[in-house]
Order: sequence, then C-alpha cells, then structure tokens
Amino acid sequence: MDRPTSPDKIHSLESSSEGLTTSSSDIPMTVSLDPSSDQDKFKNIENIRSTSTGSRFTSDFDVTGKLGKGGFGRVFTARKKLLDKQYAVKIVRATEKAQREAKALSDLQHPNVVRYYDCWMEDSKYRSNFGSGSSSGFSSSSSNSNSNSRPLYLYIMMELCCSETLKHWINKRNETPLQDSQRRAQSLSILQQIVSGVEYIHSKNCIHRDLKPANIMFGKDDVVKIGDFGLVATEIEDDDGNLMKRTKEQGTRSYMAPEQMTDTYGHKVDMFALGLIFFELLWKISSGHERAKLFADARSQRFPEEFSQTFPQECRIIKLLLCEQPEDRPSAGALKLELENYAA
Repeated sequence: MDRPTSPDKIHSLESSSEGLTTSSSDIPMTVSLDPSSDQDKFKNIENIRSTSTGSRFTSDFDVTGKLGKGGFGRVFTARKKLLDKQYAVKIVRATEKAQREAKALSDLQHPNVVRYYDCWMEDSKYRSNFGSGSSSGFSSSSSNSNSNSRPLYLYIMMELCCSETLKHWINKRNETPLQDSQRRAQSLSILQQIVSGVEYIHSKNCIHRDLKPANIMFGKDDVVKIGDFGLVATEIEDDDGNLMKRTKEQGTRSYMAPEQMTDTYGHKVDMFALGLIFFELLWKISSGHERAKLFADARSQRFPEEFSQTFPQECRIIKLLLCEQPEDRPSAGALKLELENYAA
C-alpha cells in the first residue's frame, strides 16, 4: 500500500465538520477513566478544583503545534518532556460526552484503534496562537472568577497519526488513473484492517456510530487506525433482550444506517457505514455532486453497471452490508472471514 503521507506530518484525530451531533450537558460527570482503579480518579469535582495548583499540561509538555479546533475543542501536538516523545493532546469541556469518549478509549487496546495513553482534568483551557505572533497561555484565570462556577476541561493524551486521513487517501486516488487491480488490492488491505478494528470494538460491546473516512487514520508503517470516539455508545439490552433506546441521528448523515434515524439500534449501524466506505475505496468519484447521487443509489443497493461488472465479488459484499434490515447485515467477524477467504 502506498504510504499516505510523510512521517513528519500528524493528524488531529478529530471528526470533520460534516458530523451531526446532539449537545450534551455541560455539567461534569464523575466517571472512572481507568478501569484498573475504579472510582479512584475524579471522585469529586470540587476536590479537583481545590487541589488544582498549576497546569500539568504546560509543566509536563512542550506544545509543538496546533492540529485542529472547532466545537469539539482544541487538539495540539505536544512533546512529553520526560520521554521526549510526541503525542496528540485533545482539550475539551469535561462534559458527559467527553468523559465517555475518554473512558471508551482507555478500554480499547488494538493495533487498528487509535491508542489512548492518559487523561486528566484542569480548571483552565490552554489556548495557543501559533502563527499569529501572540503568546500562548490559558483562557481563564482563577483570580478573576469564582472557581466553582468555571467549567473543568478534560485533557486526553493520544498517539499521533499521519496528517492525511483515509478521506485524503481516497481523494488522491480519485485524481490518479490507477488500474482497477491496483486500487482493488490497496482498498482490500485497508478494509481488512478497518474491519479488524471494528470487530474488536464490537467485542467490547461498543458502537462507534460515526465510521467514515475522515475518522480513519494511518499510524506508523501505514497501519490503519480508527479514531474519533466522540459518539461511542455502549450496546445495552433491557431485561427482555431488547436494545435500549438511545439518541437519534448521532453520526454523519451520509453514512448513517436507516435505523440511526430512530432511537433503537445496535452495532450493525457500523456495518452499514463499512459498506459505503468499501464502495468509495474502490470506485472513482469525481465530484461532491456525483458522490451524493452515487451514495443515494448505493443506500438502495443500486450501483453503476461498470462497477458491478468490474468488482462483482466486492459488489456482492457491499450489498450485504447495505441491507436495510440490520439483522440481514453480516457481523464484523463474518465479514473479516469473508475478506480473508477472498484475499487468499
């Protein structure tokens, strides 16, 4: 597989602006982010405020760049002084949603999932003016406001990935006249790694809910990494074995499974998104307008005749993934085995 980017480039690990999310409460929620020491961290929000004497971020790290910003917060590249290694540090308001993301990451350890290292809370948000000539610092001062009324911020330390996501990879291939056989081989390798990561995520009773090329990155040696767990949810059933109700329309609309428009769905929503990702990995799409039309057709299992003829096996798999009823879609484990047999 072609290397997607130069090694000195890095990625913010953030979702694109096309993601649709519903707002969460801004009241910090006490959760255990370290499964090995349940309830030892963040037991009491007021204790965090009262013991905060300085910034761990600026004392332990040298900030080396700004990766991204938006409604989600800020992400910086930072060198951990003690280890002399670079990481990505995401800074967000300590909402229930943000803490859920950190907890999910702390429970996941897989080669095809962005690696989590640590997290902590501070009562100030680091701000930076890289490139503006202004100084960096913190956005709030404890001497000027009531400490109990200021929000807490969650700092999440993660591995750095290459700056170019799978979305960039696809866009570049769409500009290059690759032979179908070349694109097929490269796409199959990438999809197998994504599916391996998804199988692991599902084995932990988690649903990603926002799988898309912009949330899939490349690590060292071009290893595929699934990132952005901002919408992760736990798959929970009630006493009768029925899926618990959850928030509607969470994710990115163009990749949403039909049932995501309702309040009852499970891990098969990720399989539907994989079907669309597999399609755009293989098929050259020249414009956003063409993509919208092709995706609308694909969601109804209609594909260009040339695509069906060029990629008959892949088209069959994609159609299964895009079944309207979730129970008709294969599991990640079944898909992984199918792809292994196909690649053999």
